[in-house]
Amino acid sequence: MLRKTVNLSEDIVRNLEIYAKKESRDFSSALRHVLRIGLLALQNPELTKSEIMDILEAKAELEAGNVEEFDIEDF
Repeated sequence: MLRKTVNLSEDIVRNLEIYAKKESRDFSSALRHVLRIGLLALQNPELTKSEIMDILEAKAELEAGNVEEFDIEDF
C-alpha cells in the first residue's frame, strides 16, 4: 500500500473520527472508505449514495461466492 501525507482540516478529521467509531473502523480504513465512495459518486453522478453502497455490497458478495442464480419462475 502506498503512503502519502495529506493535510486535512480539523473538522474533516473530527468527522472522520466519528464516522470511524460508528462504523467500527480505524481512521485510515474510514478515510479509504469515504474516499472510495466519494470518488465513485463523482464518477457516477446519476447514482445515489445508497445505490453505490448496494453495488459495492453486491460486488463483495459476488467475490465471496455468496450468490445464487435468480430464476423468475421461483419469484
